[in-house]
Amino acid sequence: MTAELIGQVSVGACVPTTAALVAQVAAELNGKLQGLLSVSAALSIQPPALSLQVQGAITALAQLEAMVSAGLTVSPPGVTLNITAVAGLIAEINASLAALLAITLALGTAGVYVFKQSGDARLYGTEMQAKVSEVAPPGNVVQSVTFLATEPAVFAALAKVLLTGRSLE
Repeated sequence: MTAELIGQVSVGACVPTTAALVAQVAAELNGKLQGLLSVSAALSIQPPALSLQVQGAITALAQLEAMVSAGLTVSPPGVTLNITAVAGLIAEINASLAALLAITLALGTAGVYVFKQSGDARLYGTEMQAKVSEVAPPGNVVQSVTFLATEPAVFAALAKVLLTGRSLE
């Protein structure tokens, strides 16, 4: 028999490249957010809570007008800083981070059984059924997606993006 249960893993472990990409994008967005928050803090404003958004904008504008009236420069010569644009960018990055969090939660969902089978195509169904029955006795409802490669090079390419049993990491 050439069918084998690789293990029970999370959704993210099935597609490790996606989990790594999400982590990379989240780190980049977090870095940008921290930079924008530093700029915002330097201007003595904070991203307003939804209920304080209008009051916060009025207060920030009053502070900025007072600084300009007093002859204080807000930014180096030749550089224009739009507080509304900074707040908008912070909101966009927060929304992107929230979307990535939702993806990360989905990737963390456990309970995916990973099987592999290699051998005579005529035995595929019988061998896989025997392995599936070990984790889901007859009468259980299962959902399955099968990626079937008939060439070793295709399987090797799949192994670069999907958990194929070559490693469980």
